[in-house]
Parts: sequence; C-alpha cells; structure tokens
Amino acid sequence: MKIRIYKVEPPNIHDDLAHILDQIGKKPISERERDIGGKIVFLEELNKRGTRYEMDFTQRRVENGPGYSKKGKPTEDFKLEPDAGFGEQTAAIWSDEHLAVQYNHYGVRPPTIRDYLQKILHGQSSDQSDPLSIIPVVDDEVFAKFLESKQQKKFSVVVDANTISKEMADNVTLGAALNLQEATLAAKVEISISYGGNKQGTLQRIKEMAKILRKHPGVTSMKAAVKNELDAPVEVLDLMNHREIIEVPDDNLNRTDGRRFDYESRIGAIRREFSKWLRKRHTG
Repeated sequence: MKIRIYKVEPPNIHDDLAHILDQIGKKPISERERDIGGKIVFLEELNKRGTRYEMDFTQRRVENGPGYSKKGKPTEDFKLEPDAGFGEQTAAIWSDEHLAVQYNHYGVRPPTIRDYLQKILHGQSSDQSDPLSIIPVVDDEVFAKFLESKQQKKFSVVVDANTISKEMADNVTLGAALNLQEATLAAKVEISISYGGNKQGTLQRIKEMAKILRKHPGVTSMKAAVKNELDAPVEVLDLMNHREIIEVPDDNLNRTDGRRFDYESRIGAIRREFSKWLRKRHTG
C-alpha cells in the first residue's frame, strides 16, 4: 500500500473543514452520499483522535463490475441488489495543514475528496468559488527556483487522464492538449513545450500553468529546462521529484474473508507512517 502526503490550503479553511467533518459524523451513511463527477462517493468511517480526523472514503461502482471466478468453473455473477455495486475504499488522515491518503488507483483520489468536501461545504451550488486545495507535498525550493528563472527552454508534464479537472481543461494553454484525451480515451496525457526567451509573455504563461498543475494530484511528472541567469548553462529541474510517497508492505495489512485490506490495518498503517513523517518534518 502506498501513502501520499498532501498539503491542505488555504490555512484558514481549517475551522470550516473541522466543522463540516463534525457534522458529517452525526449523519447516517445514507445521508453522506454525494455525486462527484458521476461517481457515488461517501465518507464511510470518520473518527476524531485529538485534533486529527481519520477517514475512510468509499466510491461505489455500479455501472459494471467483475465476475466470481473459481478454478475449473465458468465465471459467474455476484448476486447484487439493484442499487448495490462494488465499493472502492480509500483511507485518509487529516492533521491541520496536511492530509495523508492511501493510494487506490480505482478509488477516491484527492481531487474527489476535495470536491466531496467542497460540495458539502457549499451545498449543490456550482457558483461557489473553490477555496480548498489539496496539493502534493513537493520540494518548495525547487519550484521557487523554477518561478524565479530568467529564461526557459522546455517544459513537460504528464497527467493521469481520469484526474483532469475543469480548471485544467478550461486553461487556455492546457485546454487544447487535454481535450485530445476525450477524443482518444488515453490513460495519460503528456505535454511537452519547447520555447526560448520570454517572447510575448510565454515564460509567464508557462509559470502560471505550472502553478495550476502543481495543485493537481493527477500530475505524475513535471520538468523544466531553465536558466536562472541569461548567460548560465541550462539546468533541468524535476518539479515533482520530491513528492512524498510512503510504501507499506501488503504483508503488514490484514485481509478480510473477501480479501479486502481491512480498515483498521489501513488506517493504522497511515497513522504510524504519518506520525513519523510529521515528527521528521518538525525536527528536520
């Protein structure tokens, strides 16, 4: 199991989030469901330990699913009720300005967590601005070096297609490339831009685009070839190289009779590793 660390911004969102999580905790599961991008998402487990919130999000998949397969026998259907499906679970712990999230390729991702909490914060209104960001923890010094660069030669980025947000697709610079994904059904979108100098504000537009991309967990790679002085050699900056990822061996997790990793072992692993990470960050 992989655990990824994110930063929750802006800092003043803390009280709003704590309040809404407390309110969600008082509701039955049936009242916690929200439609996020056509997917049914709900907060299944919610426990408060001191100032931290331990959570397990579920995304219910109802459109299609696997079959029951046993050696020597043909594949059969699972017997499901009309409104039932397959639940993909994602555990997470929120502590002040940081969020530790279990990585589940088919389950709830940080953009969905953000949209879920945002929808509960502001109801069904689509006119509300989005003050909540869940940003991968990366090396701030490297990114600052990129923003301060005087000249750039190349910028490249790779995005998981199923995490493309409206903000990214509406961006003038990104939109045309990202819209190709819809036509091709590609799993990943890779954008590579070669340019020189700062003609017609190109450099500033690339920097603004990078700020948007940096906030999106679906970005798996982002690099820039820059010069911090006009007469300096070109330096390639890996802007996502220091993303915080912690790996826990699957053997350390307990399985249910249905071969799912149970909630207690998943949240326990996140609790231990997140606490270590926070101590290291505060002392290092």
